[in-house]
Amino acid sequence: MTELDLTNPENFPHWTDEIIRFADLDRLDHVNNVMFATYSESGRVAFLEEVDPGSTGGNGVGWVIAKLTVNFLAAAYYPGTVRIGTVVRRIGNSSIGVEQGLFSNGKCFATCENILVWADTKNEKSLPLSDEMKEKLRAYLKE
Repeated sequence: MTELDLTNPENFPHWTDEIIRFADLDRLDHVNNVMFATYSESGRVAFLEEVDPGSTGGNGVGWVIAKLTVNFLAAAYYPGTVRIGTVVRRIGNSSIGVEQGLFSNGKCFATCENILVWADTKNEKSLPLSDEMKEKLRAYLKE
């Protein structure tokens, strides 16, 4: 898999928009670092729900997050909006790799790498991805 420039908006096939709330700020009046993970979650959940509605509800079988890495590139400020770009980078037997760029005012302020597992959420065991699910995910794949 080649490295993808996550600061380039052209590399994302899926987009989610969020507002920056006053409550998202830290004492220095920038967006608190913990909110970067929340914005990533908003984009990730919107993406997964578009691919397979109901798959993030935690009711039986669906997606769970196994790993989240956030790369902090710049500050983000209130008021404003966040555009979260999402792309699938890897499709495995029971997991996928999803990468994201977080943008505000046309500038990428963070990138995120997510590992998501298809699982039986009641028994906390991974399950193989169906061929149908893999096909849906391929529409968003950039290797």
